[in-house]
Amino acid sequence: MMKNILVLAYAVSPTRGSEFSVAWNYIVHMSKNNHLVVLYGVSDEHLGEMSEMQEYLKRNTIRNVKFVGVETNKKIEIFNFLNRKGIFNYTFYLAFNEWQKLAFKKAKKIIKEEHIDLIHCLGPIGYREPGYLWKLDKPYIWGPISGFNNVPINMLDVLPIMDKIKLGFRYLVNSFQMYFNRRVRKAIKRTDVLLAATSENGAIIKKIFEKDTPIITENAIHTKIEFVNIDKFSSNTINLIWIGRIDGGKSLIIALKALTKIHKRDIILNVVGDGPLKEKMQEFSKKMGIDDLIKWHGKVPRSKVYELLTKSHLHLITSVSEGNPTTIWEAMSVGVPTLSLDHCGMHDVLCDRCGIKIPIASLDKIVADLTFEIDRIQDDKNSLYELALGTIDCAQKYRWSERIKFWEDMYDLAIENHAGKNKHS
Repeated sequence: MMKNILVLAYAVSPTRGSEFSVAWNYIVHMSKNNHLVVLYGVSDEHLGEMSEMQEYLKRNTIRNVKFVGVETNKKIEIFNFLNRKGIFNYTFYLAFNEWQKLAFKKAKKIIKEEHIDLIHCLGPIGYREPGYLWKLDKPYIWGPISGFNNVPINMLDVLPIMDKIKLGFRYLVNSFQMYFNRRVRKAIKRTDVLLAATSENGAIIKKIFEKDTPIITENAIHTKIEFVNIDKFSSNTINLIWIGRIDGGKSLIIALKALTKIHKRDIILNVVGDGPLKEKMQEFSKKMGIDDLIKWHGKVPRSKVYELLTKSHLHLITSVSEGNPTTIWEAMSVGVPTLSLDHCGMHDVLCDRCGIKIPIASLDKIVADLTFEIDRIQDDKNSLYELALGTIDCAQKYRWSERIKFWEDMYDLAIENHAGKNKHS
């Protein structure tokens, strides 16, 4: 039976990645069996910028979906000014809170005019701004959410001084919000079904809020899964690929330090992306004599990322903090295993059949372990082929089509839990 679902998506786009693609893929798949009313506030760069979706909707329709854009006002624009200019990003939360109030007003109007079976707060994934839709007397599901975890203290050594200061500030703010933000506590208590994006976040929620949370990654594989390029295994050179913004958090420096210590040099590291530390990383590579092992591709279209992935043997993630990065799904879909630090979403997704996990330790130990693994795969190239086969197999359970039944079950549970609360109130 089709349900009428009010979805708070915030960010949505048919072309962008990250939070935008989380909402888009959800909408495309869940609208097959449900009627969706989607509240959103951004499809472009900044809050309130919705021209991409508006233009898309002039030319296209999605069956069973009604998009409702929540426009900003002068107050929101003033609050978001410093964030837009890149001066002080935390002013975004003031703007976002005001936007959530407008979304709440829209939601109340929709509920009066239309039959809604339940509300799903889908995005953004961060828990810090729970909005206000949980106040409405409807079955309510929130998630998956994350952001409760802090960067491990022993990983701070890898960061530049300004990133250490920012993360120190985030640690204090995050800890305060987890324990003392009344609206977060009320929203979590009120939520009929709460979901976490990683087991790490689920454990923290259980500890602080005493609430059990099913675990589901915020995104999944929505493209064909296929072993695209088997010929690459006949090459003597191993192609590694690192994708992301070259900044302190993504910590490309960990991979570069490992390259300075490897015993064999049958390796090419493809670095895909730009960022504030790119020039510094290039200088480090030249200084340490590893520049011949690196190809700097810069920021490229997703089609080029796909092409580079199909030619790669191993995908690297060196981030000190993540959710479930989109690059994992992109790599898995073409049979490319991932080598990552063993935390965040990577801890849950990767197993020894589809990846290599480096334990969280001191920076020197992490670099040593990464060096060992790179040397090992150079000595045993066949292990990469076995990992590629395992990756294709593991990828099947992360198809978006496999999630539809999960969400339908969660919706039924939310409706059941809500009815039980009303019965006993």
